[in-house]
Amino acid sequence: MQLETLVAASVALVAFSAYLTHNRTGLPRIGKAGPVGFILTALRSIGSFEDLIKEGLNKYGGKPFVVPTMAGSVIMVSGPENIDLIEASDDSAINQPISVDEILQLHYTMNSRQLALPYQAVVVRTDVTRAISSFIPEVLDETRLSMSEAFAPKVGEKSATIPLFHTMTHLIARISNRAMLGTSLCRNETFLHDIVRFAETVVLYAQVLRWLPRILRRPAYLLASSAFGGPKKPCKTLIPHLEVLIAERAQGLESSKTIGDFLINHAPPEELANPELLAMRVAILNFGAIHTSSIFGSHAIFHLAALSEAEQDDIRDEIVEALKSEGGYTKTSLAKMRKLDSTLREVGRFYGLSCVGLDRRLIKPVSLADGTVLPSGYSIAVPLAPIHFDASVYPEPEKFDCFRFSKLRNTEEGVVKHGFTTVEKNFVPFGLGRHACPGRFLASMELKTMLAHMLLNYDLSLPDGVKTVPKPMKLSGFVMPNPSACIVLAPRVGQVGQDL
Repeated sequence: MQLETLVAASVALVAFSAYLTHNRTGLPRIGKAGPVGFILTALRSIGSFEDLIKEGLNKYGGKPFVVPTMAGSVIMVSGPENIDLIEASDDSAINQPISVDEILQLHYTMNSRQLALPYQAVVVRTDVTRAISSFIPEVLDETRLSMSEAFAPKVGEKSATIPLFHTMTHLIARISNRAMLGTSLCRNETFLHDIVRFAETVVLYAQVLRWLPRILRRPAYLLASSAFGGPKKPCKTLIPHLEVLIAERAQGLESSKTIGDFLINHAPPEELANPELLAMRVAILNFGAIHTSSIFGSHAIFHLAALSEAEQDDIRDEIVEALKSEGGYTKTSLAKMRKLDSTLREVGRFYGLSCVGLDRRLIKPVSLADGTVLPSGYSIAVPLAPIHFDASVYPEPEKFDCFRFSKLRNTEEGVVKHGFTTVEKNFVPFGLGRHACPGRFLASMELKTMLAHMLLNYDLSLPDGVKTVPKPMKLSGFVMPNPSACIVLAPRVGQVGQDL
């Protein structure tokens, strides 16, 4: 009882600290007036952030309003004019990198160089995106091998029941690192365990750190990461691997053209001299790949498993036709898999990664189109429900429809318009404009390759007695697949290991 009282008092103190330092916006806010109302609402935000946003939208319409959280006040803005303002911002007033630093607490969970010199984003946007076609055979090979191991039924059984999100997280880590680092590390079980642990804990650690006074954040992170996982262990394995690549480059030897090689080609001299800094770049790329793709992939598989056998076969037929027309897995054949692409885009619309998007930090006062002045020093975000569940844009928005976008692409001109990686004002899980996620093209290739191979080689279904897709887990606005939910995979007779 004493421990419970101590925890409750500590949480209340954190919320009161947030009230003292983040309650001067001059804007209407959700919750009752005064410090008690702020504290109670901030506590609610942990498990009911989406509900608080709905309350604000219903009460204030399109006007800006404040949602108290354990990390302080977040200003919610909506409407086409304000989205245009955010998209056009050059970071001089409405800043995206500082917001990322705040959300992920980069100074503690990674290091300050990620914000000061984010060249890994340039590498992904340029070299990696241009090389996607060359990664497809590697990704397919690792997909075949890893799935044959992960989905193998026990002796005497015809199917395997697996915890999907956990399994997908490890598959994504292995397959992504085939392109990132090659076979030596992507099949290293110790490294995979450590890098997955790092990727899984970054967001959780960051949320807790944001609740704490700055003076306590570093010791708190060091304590938590030592006990539950952080960058130290995976970087210990990465450093000697990167040292070999750096030495080969210095000797003029031909590189293996992995993402690690691309990073080395762009790395400043001080990081080549200190591979520990370079290892952190690889770790942050792993976080982006594992975190995003495992979430999107798991949601997609749950919904594919819930389809009828005829609907699954319809998708399989399109996959086979695409592969036959292009002679196998290529960038073009993947582009022809419109129903898989549609499923992934519907995941982005229906779930996304969070119930808000376009997170920014105000470093100067900003005037909105209606004359409202947003004060500097606060975080802003855009609620996604009014965008992604707008019935005038998406008929029956509360229904998850795997074929929503493939039907649109079949009836409207333009192959790209309704594609998974296309960003537009009605679809913003990857952001907008210059800050749109640069890794979405690589993620799309990996996910479609994995899903295509899975569908051709396995029959997917929900466990007996489960009639609907499991509800996602939501925490402080973040949306994740149910970690305890399972799917059933039965090898298709005569198909395992084959794709045509």
